[in-house]
Amino acid sequence: MSDYIQRVPRISSLVLLTISVLCTHWMAFLNEGIFAEDAGLFSSLFFRDWNAIMNMYSSAAVPMFTYYVWPLSYIPNVFLLKSVVIFGVYVAVIFSYLIALRSGFLNERESFYIALFSNLLPITTVTVIITYSTYFNAYALFLVATYLFISVERIRGGLHYLSRGASLLIYFASFTLNSLLVLYAAAFLLAYLVHSNDAARRVGLRGFISTFFSFCRSKLDFAALPIAYWAYKGFYYEKTGLYKNYNSFDINLPSIAYNAYRFVVNGIVKPVAFRPIAIWFEFNFYVFFAVFIYSMFFVTLFFLLRTPPAGNPDIDNRRPGGGLKIVSFGLFSLLCGTLPYILVGKSPELGVLMRNGILMPLPLAVIAVGVLRFLERKTPSLQGKRASFVLLLVVLTLFTNRWWGSYAAWQARAAKDLAVSQYLIDNPQWSTFSNYWITDKFPMPGEASEYGFADYTSKFHIIWGGQTRMAFTPHHIEFFGIDSAPGVKPVHSTNPARIAFFCDAWASAKDIDLSGPQAELEISSKKISWDNASLAYEYLYFRFIKSSELKAHLSGLVNVTLRAL
Repeated sequence: MSDYIQRVPRISSLVLLTISVLCTHWMAFLNEGIFAEDAGLFSSLFFRDWNAIMNMYSSAAVPMFTYYVWPLSYIPNVFLLKSVVIFGVYVAVIFSYLIALRSGFLNERESFYIALFSNLLPITTVTVIITYSTYFNAYALFLVATYLFISVERIRGGLHYLSRGASLLIYFASFTLNSLLVLYAAAFLLAYLVHSNDAARRVGLRGFISTFFSFCRSKLDFAALPIAYWAYKGFYYEKTGLYKNYNSFDINLPSIAYNAYRFVVNGIVKPVAFRPIAIWFEFNFYVFFAVFIYSMFFVTLFFLLRTPPAGNPDIDNRRPGGGLKIVSFGLFSLLCGTLPYILVGKSPELGVLMRNGILMPLPLAVIAVGVLRFLERKTPSLQGKRASFVLLLVVLTLFTNRWWGSYAAWQARAAKDLAVSQYLIDNPQWSTFSNYWITDKFPMPGEASEYGFADYTSKFHIIWGGQTRMAFTPHHIEFFGIDSAPGVKPVHSTNPARIAFFCDAWASAKDIDLSGPQAELEISSKKISWDNASLAYEYLYFRFIKSSELKAHLSGLVNVTLRAL
């Protein structure tokens, strides 16, 4: 790595990163959908049922998440509620830039690229789900703590101890997302490398080991922190119920190999690979054209703001070697970010389970910048503005279009769900049943397709009040082990412990009577042909421009019928 240090962030870079986050994720601010992963949390926040929230998080041994979400109940509308996730994304992007710059191993432009790519990589496309605000904001706190950690030795006096203490406390809070305990190894290594670089030490392997242990002794509080957290959590908090064995280690070679493979394929290749557009994502010419215009504007602004004054050569182009070392650190960070999930048998999967890839974008961005530095050293023509312009334009266009395609899928689902909710509001007589068998003939394509019982029970709770109704979707019929036919009383489950555990206040079905009256709720489409983008943008048009016609528009999307069994 280099000794070159440029620690002062550019205002232009901070502005461009802000524009990038807002333009990449703008649709998250407008999405009014409530999804399976959100359903329990949203209804509990709606009714400010703190016992339900605490009981749910406590059963998974992460009660601190209750305090993450507590302020959300005081946010007055769903638009601001959704923005909580994007706030975490934004803080993570800004501190990715500041950490890279502060480390001294990357120049300002490379630090900017790392932050930009970590935002653009279309991996964790679940930012419309407010439940994951706990994940994204814990990760953002982790990066804030890391910035303070690598800065403490450059601070003197009382501010040194204040920053050190703040870093430790913020780390401790962020570890509620337990996978960060392993990523902490990368943060600790980075702090050591910054320490060695500041001291201008160049040592061999033996010297590296001795100086590393010396650094550990001088930072004993940081070295002991993850152990202290793990002991604290194990002593005070215990998983209960169906979460008792949740995320237990699955240390066997087939599981490790399978999940590692899925991290590579589902977490990197499928989201990032430049496959033909029609296969890579649902193509919509108008959306793609809008993304291209935005990307052209952004890249042009990038080069205009960063053009050095005449007579002052761009020092960002004076890059020494070290690309392979940067790649090596990125690979180590990637391993730290994926290993916790691999060892418990988890891996990314299209849809909400892409949350398992939340720690991947930043290490991948570091790897990409390391490769870029190596290639620029070997191929000087890549340093030219024309090549840089075209490359950045292509990447920005393709990745942003992937994000907008993902948001269109979630927004289309939100439009469908709001249309269904409108039927429930207009037909209060439907609320007299206990058990609803869902027949959905309006399937959503792509990552927003999965529906669970909580999608419906939370709607029943919020719209009709009470927690006496249960919904059975095809996916959760299998999940709950339901082996009785619709209409047969009582509803029978081969896994009564599971159905009892999930039919609680969190799932809005704590007073369910499985012997109660049953009905079939059928949902079908009124549209002959449609795609995610058309559903999404038509809904936004009527929601914000022709709001007086919104109800009629929603009525024209779906048909919902109820048949007593």
